[in-house]
Amino acid sequence: MFNPKTTLWQLSYDGRNKEPVTLPVKFPLLLAQGVEGIAVGLACKMLPHNFCELINASIDVLRKKKTNIMPDFPTGGIADFRNYNEGLRGGRIKVRAVIEKKDRKTLVITQIPFGTTTTSVIDSILAANDKGKLKVKKVEDNTAAQVEIVITLHPDSAEDSDKTIEALYAFSDCEVSISPNSCVILDGKPAFLSVNEILRISTMNTMELLKRELEIQLNELAEDWHFSSLEKIFIENRIYRKIEECENMGSCYKIN
Repeated sequence: MFNPKTTLWQLSYDGRNKEPVTLPVKFPLLLAQGVEGIAVGLACKMLPHNFCELINASIDVLRKKKTNIMPDFPTGGIADFRNYNEGLRGGRIKVRAVIEKKDRKTLVITQIPFGTTTTSVIDSILAANDKGKLKVKKVEDNTAAQVEIVITLHPDSAEDSDKTIEALYAFSDCEVSISPNSCVILDGKPAFLSVNEILRISTMNTMELLKRELEIQLNELAEDWHFSSLEKIFIENRIYRKIEECENMGSCYKIN
């Protein structure tokens, strides 16, 4: 993520130190991890993407092929990307938790929607239960390495667990709607770009960084070569012997 030789620097806010203008990252970090923020009159919500898919799509960019990347959430879940609109404003996606039937009276949530936590999901289920939107007897959070929210159904709703699942999607955070807003700074100005266009720009930037690193390496090798050549001349012409015979600095300057 950081290479001091290819990093552009600027003065820090107080002028005492220097800080990077941007980090010379050679992979699409912005798309890989996603980002969300708000400023005066502007907001950004970029969703995370699968790293391997981004690399393959970058190869397609270099081969002049069309790309169509989609988000991939670390929390899992089931997503509907029909209205994703390449991450631009106006797009919308729906993400659902994965709910499994353990037995007739028990449901287990094994994956949760992006942007939620096990705590927020449980709180929303309890709130919906208090409002009478669904009937559950108990909710337990057994999450460890993997998400595991165990829902014990009320005897009145145990006979029809499918309706309870639909109610969970309708009235709790087991289903959420996400509105992406892909906004970046391009040439010093805010720009609304699709995720595929951002990937193209990132790929071209990677090529430029690789080129710059090779140029720096070439200059360093050329400098080493010149130094070695000078050292060779110094030894072959026995210049060191002539320096030893010098009586003072003035006479050394006359050595041809």
